[in-house]
Amino acid sequence: MTAGLDGRALLAQTYWKQNDPADARNFLIIVGSIILIAIAYSLIKRLASGKGITLGEPRAKGLSGSAFRRRAEEHGFSSGEAEFLEFYARKLGATSPQTVFGSKAQLDSFMRNAFKYIERHAETEELAEEQKHRLFSIREALGARSNSGVAIRSTRQLKPKTPLSIVTAKESHYSSILVVNESKAMYLEPALDAFGSPIRFPLGAKLTLYFYSGSHVGYSFQSRSRGMVDIDGKKFLSVSHSDKIKPLPARRNQRSEVRITGRFYLVHVHAARDKGKVVKTVQVERAAVAGIITDLSGGGLSMQTMSPANAGEFVKIEFDLGSGALSAYATVIRVSKTRNSALMHMKFVRASRKTVNEIRAVVYGYD
Repeated sequence: MTAGLDGRALLAQTYWKQNDPADARNFLIIVGSIILIAIAYSLIKRLASGKGITLGEPRAKGLSGSAFRRRAEEHGFSSGEAEFLEFYARKLGATSPQTVFGSKAQLDSFMRNAFKYIERHAETEELAEEQKHRLFSIREALGARSNSGVAIRSTRQLKPKTPLSIVTAKESHYSSILVVNESKAMYLEPALDAFGSPIRFPLGAKLTLYFYSGSHVGYSFQSRSRGMVDIDGKKFLSVSHSDKIKPLPARRNQRSEVRITGRFYLVHVHAARDKGKVVKTVQVERAAVAGIITDLSGGGLSMQTMSPANAGEFVKIEFDLGSGALSAYATVIRVSKTRNSALMHMKFVRASRKTVNEIRAVVYGYD
């Protein structure tokens, strides 16, 4: 077998020696020319298509920071907010500002994904809550701008089924609903007393009414009672129209209607002077009062209950949004009477960042 290999090697050497070196050189020149022509053709074709010439593997198109920040500022975000959003746009692989700011749905989807990214990748829980808090602050500001809507200037613009809050001259609060809106008057569901009986306001009694439009903008106006009227066998409270509607300060926190069981405890704050300083102690009653949370936001909530606290009192609220027990301290802003219970409107005075973030996640549907 060795002899055979040696024979083939000798034959190959004889062949190459018999070939003219000039022929080999000409052959290589022809092959090289063909390769160069192919390369040149490829380059000319790439230039003609506008792709340009790149060395090595083509690089993915990156996000332009200046373009992103410019687009963010066009949407009303501050430079600091734009920088924060750009950081997470890069983390989520956005390739252009259009993928984030193309529409309201795209922007909301981006913020939801940023929230999920923070939950999964934050180094510590404290950092995660801090970043989520900042994200929600940006989202709240965006909502306040987008909810400005068309201003309501007359009660004649109100649509039936609009919820209303009635406040008397003695600061009594009641809940009602606009049933019929006619040019001569508005007809409301009658306010009810503690026994569920309709309250008959004196003819001409001065009333202050509050309502929120579909864009969550609040308004108030002065009106007067026109007495009770009968429509198709049902009693309604008739009130006069007003063309002097005042917008309320914009809600800082977006609210969401929910139905979540909860409970509250009365809280007593005692102040005493000790060595020239005022020392406050907080005492939480042990008896819990059950209720149903009907709406909530990062700044407070409303709870329906049979045994409400009084306006101005402090309470501790406990509830569960699905991820564990949460609590917050709040002050009762006002109490509205309903048919069979009462509705307490409360503002948080102390709530952990984690609690507020979880509430906002529910409000915006990020949970």
